[in-house]
Amino acid sequence: MDPTLLLLRWAHVLAAAVAVGGLVFARFGLLPAIAEFDEETRERIHDRIRRRWLPWVIGSITLLLASGLANFLLFNARVKAEGWAGGEWMRATSYHSLFGAKFLLALVVFYFASALVGRGAGTQWVRKDRATWLSLTLGLAVAVVMISGWMRQLHTGPNLTAAGDGGVLIERTNAPEGRRDGGGDTDGQERQEADRGAAAEDREAPTAAGGGEEAAR
Repeated sequence: MDPTLLLLRWAHVLAAAVAVGGLVFARFGLLPAIAEFDEETRERIHDRIRRRWLPWVIGSITLLLASGLANFLLFNARVKAEGWAGGEWMRATSYHSLFGAKFLLALVVFYFASALVGRGAGTQWVRKDRATWLSLTLGLAVAVVMISGWMRQLHTGPNLTAAGDGGVLIERTNAPEGRRDGGGDTDGQERQEADRGAAAEDREAPTAAGGGEEAAR
């Protein structure tokens, strides 16, 4: 694997783990734990958390955007260069549509994640009902992860497999074992002819043995 692609994938996965993990903790760990405190105490806790968590949120969003776009552009270039499905692979798999849906959902997640740890007056309405907007943001983040998994499954390409260290790609069909690359029918006929030949030899064996005995007499 290309080291650059591997580093980009690591960066994307780790940033997503930090972002989604923070949402899960805030919704199901932090909010229930401080619910019994008075409003003033809760706001002080949130303010202290914001100071420490905001850089992580900004860093995760930046890394997700940069690595995600880079991964998409590099993969798109690979598909075009290798001519997957005659250049129709992206359209046949709706890959661009999936990426567009994922990207738009991710932008909504980024907005609410930033608003939940922000201080601006324009996003105060989000922080007034943290539980509701955290739940919504977490649900959207899970949707993004599911779409990402779907897209990742498509990266194997149009039934292609690597052959050898040279990276040569061999197309496979959906035929049973022994019937790939268009040679299945020939192989099947050869096996049938071999079986018929073996049966004929078995039938001829007793006759040949009898003939040998007659010659001996």
